Amino acid sequence: KQAITTGGVTYREQPWHKECFVCTGCKKQLSGQRFTSRDEFAYCLSCFCNLYAKKCAGCTNPISGFGGTKYISFEERQWHNDCFNCKKCSLSLVGRGFLTERDDILCPECGKDI
Repeated sequence: KQAITTGGVTYREQPWHKECFVCTGCKKQLSGQRFTSRDEFAYCLSCFCNLYAKKCAGCTNPISGFGGTKYISFEERQWHNDCFNCKKCSLSLVGRGFLTERDDILCPECGKDI
């Protein structure tokens, strides 16, 4: 609530001291950093991903979608493009047909015996 004399930041048409414009989760300064918001609260990408992003069924890391990152979604699961591989032979299944066996995804060749 104090006057801003230098180094101010404008977010949602409101002025902030750059020292006061911080991540809602970890309190790290957001000035000059990539950030996003949810429910009117600003978050650094790390906190946002940990709190809200869906987790990859292959590697369990968050799928941020930032920077044009592509991902695959099937039923209730999502995968990074690089993680959408046959469980048995590791063949990439992006843009290909696949089969499911419980939680695993398989290429048609590896899945022909199920």
